[in-house]
Amino acid sequence: MPSDYSIAPITDDKEWDAFASTSIGGTPFTTSKWLKNVEEVSGGQQIRLGLFKNATLRAGLTAIAKRRGPFIQLGTPELSPHTGILLCNTPEGKGPTKREAEWQAACNHFIQYLSNRYDHIRITHTPDLTDLRPFSWAGWDLNLRYTYQLPLENQTESELWERVERRTRTAIRKAEKLGYECQETDDIDLLCDQYEKIYENGPTPINSDLVRRHLRLAFQAGLTQIFSVKSNSNETAAIVAFVKNENMTYAWVAGADPDHNNSGAASLLYWRYICQCSQNHFDFVGANLPSVAFFKRGMGGNLVPYYTTEYFRNEFLRNIVKVKSLFNRR
Repeated sequence: MPSDYSIAPITDDKEWDAFASTSIGGTPFTTSKWLKNVEEVSGGQQIRLGLFKNATLRAGLTAIAKRRGPFIQLGTPELSPHTGILLCNTPEGKGPTKREAEWQAACNHFIQYLSNRYDHIRITHTPDLTDLRPFSWAGWDLNLRYTYQLPLENQTESELWERVERRTRTAIRKAEKLGYECQETDDIDLLCDQYEKIYENGPTPINSDLVRRHLRLAFQAGLTQIFSVKSNSNETAAIVAFVKNENMTYAWVAGADPDHNNSGAASLLYWRYICQCSQNHFDFVGANLPSVAFFKRGMGGNLVPYYTTEYFRNEFLRNIVKVKSLFNRR
């Protein structure tokens, strides 16, 4: 690493949050409060690194480190859509080439630092970070993923309605005619129960107990709001926990009762919540399964790519992780 660059942990919460809140790649999932909750739920150790150039903080990186037997893993934790690299929002020079050079320098320094310390690294970066070539050039795996994001700034309700697909508008009107109503709730147990109902024909993608613990801690810390939609017979048809910062709202954890799948209630819930959002953007958090993507596309968001970068110290470890992934999919 050139002598004018150095990487060091950032342990002061105020210093970290001040940087993360104004950086490219900063989200609610990179704040000190969120990371402390993840640390408690996961049993891992939060890693907050700063890349300094001539003692000035130019980039950061956050993830969770855990020991798995003889191996040390670093990654974006479950139930955190993104962590990864954060880049200072004020480039040192003018023009796109200066920004690209600064970004690539940050990637290269973190790649060298992390690969010398961890056996397996899997980090999901935000859609704001579009140039992940340095990881590929360094021999890391790049996995392309997608989400839908809906721009809300200066959009009237009628303009947002025009973006919604016809089939989804029909579903929303149907739910309204059937008398479904949306409301805020604090019923974490109900959300967890309906999260499990979505996957009643197979295993949940994330352990239900972990989801429950994470939801409870996030709610107690004021990091999430929960909204549900109920029928006129007081049955909850769908329920979603949302996480937000000043610029973006994220649909974090969702549940639904399959008995109400054809009611349009879930579409109504998202529509009503979006209409009252004060943020500039709404992220539906993932569109990587056909059925999920089909539902979320109907709300009129833009399809946005993002990347997961993955490193293995050796092929033996790569094979172990692949085998474990195959068993987890059953």
